[in-house]
Order: sequence, then structure tokens, then C-alpha cells
Amino acid sequence: MATSSTTKKKKATGTGRKTGRRRSRPSPRERLLASATNLFTTEGIRVIGIDRILREADVAKASLYSLYGSKDALVVAYLENLDKNWREAWAERTREMTDPEDKILAFFDQCIDDCEKENFRGSHFQNAANEYPRPDTDSEKLIVATVMAHRRWCQETLTALLDEKNGYPSASQANQLLIFLDGGLAGARLLRDAAPLRTARDLARQLLSAPPADYSI
Repeated sequence: MATSSTTKKKKATGTGRKTGRRRSRPSPRERLLASATNLFTTEGIRVIGIDRILREADVAKASLYSLYGSKDALVVAYLENLDKNWREAWAERTREMTDPEDKILAFFDQCIDDCEKENFRGSHFQNAANEYPRPDTDSEKLIVATVMAHRRWCQETLTALLDEKNGYPSASQANQLLIFLDGGLAGARLLRDAAPLRTARDLARQLLSAPPADYSI
């Protein structure tokens, strides 16, 4: 009887562990997004097939279509998640900053940190747009639109900070800063070195410290 009781306890304990593991496992939606994020950021988007994503996520094909509808829709979800994470990281980085200039330079600091952590893969937003130079379908156009939504947020945030700093409309200066940022990201990826981004930051700091073009003493 003791042996039978012990066996029952072991079975019960084993079942509990399995149930706990099942409960702690991410949902199929989360696993698909995590798998796609890992593959898209490290290898690219178009080169990765659905079967590879499903295999790494351990999810059935039917689940992908029921949750996202298509690979292109999963790409959009991947980019939206990157955008959300980037905005949240910048907000946390600047949470205790009060000077608009510091918040502006934080864009460059965040890109420097990201490129070094991610082995100089470049901007994932730029990389995604480069894979769809001539979007044909509505879903491909939505992918590019999602990239542009991230860029628009950057431009609008920089413009608002510059307006606050300068006291006059500064959209043109914000566009200049974005060009510095674009060039720094592309150069860092090409050289596999953060130096171009640091140069871009220095250029941004010089631009921010310069008087307006019509400044006179």
C-alpha cells in the first residue's frame, strides 16, 4: 500500500510540474512574434520562410493564419512591437531629463547602445524598408507605412523638443538631425563600429549649440 501511495504522489507531483510548465509557457501569439523578431533582426525578412518561423516557435501553421493572417501581417506586428519598445526605452532613458537638448541627444545615445548590443545590424526599420523598395501589394505597402510611422514619431518628437528649446518652429532643424541619425546608423552598420554614430551625435550637438541662421549681435 505504501508503494502504491508513493507512486501516486510521484505521479501527482509530475503532473503538477508539467501543468506549471504549460502555464508558464508563452502563448502561440507571443512565441510567433518572438521567433519572427529573432529571425528578422538577425537574418532579414524576405529570406525567412513561414515554415522556419513555425518550427522555431513550435506553433502549427493554422495558428499563424488564425492569429496574424499572413507572414506580411506578422512582419507588421514585428515592426509595431519594435517601435513600441523603442519609444518605451527612450521614455525611460529620458524620464528624469528636463533639458530638451539632452532628450534630443538621447536619440543618438540610444542608437549607439542598440548598435553595439545588436552586433551592428543597423536600424531594423531601415533594413525592413530596404527589403521592400517597390511595395506592390497592400500588405507590403502596410509594412513600409509601419516603418514610416516610426520615423514620423521620431521627427515629430524631435520637432516638439526643438520648438521648446528654440522658441520657434523647428521642423527643418529636426529633419537635419534625422539625416545625421540616418547617416550614423548606415555608417555604423557598414563599418561595424559605433564611430559614425558618435560623429553624428557630435554634429547634432554642434547644430543644437549654433545660433539661428538670422542671428545677429
